[in-house]
Amino acid sequence: MTKNLGNAKPSAPAKEINPSVFNKAAPVMFPLVVAALGYLVGRHFFGF
Repeated sequence: MTKNLGNAKPSAPAKEINPSVFNKAAPVMFPLVVAALGYLVGRHFFGF
């Protein structure tokens, strides 16, 4: 067994990383992009 000397560096950064605008907007944009692609594919193949 090894002793915990308490001098190991933490693997995570000490400060929090602020999320960018893209990271905040991506979950909102994803369904819109999927719907737009579905519309375009449906219109192309099925003539909607």
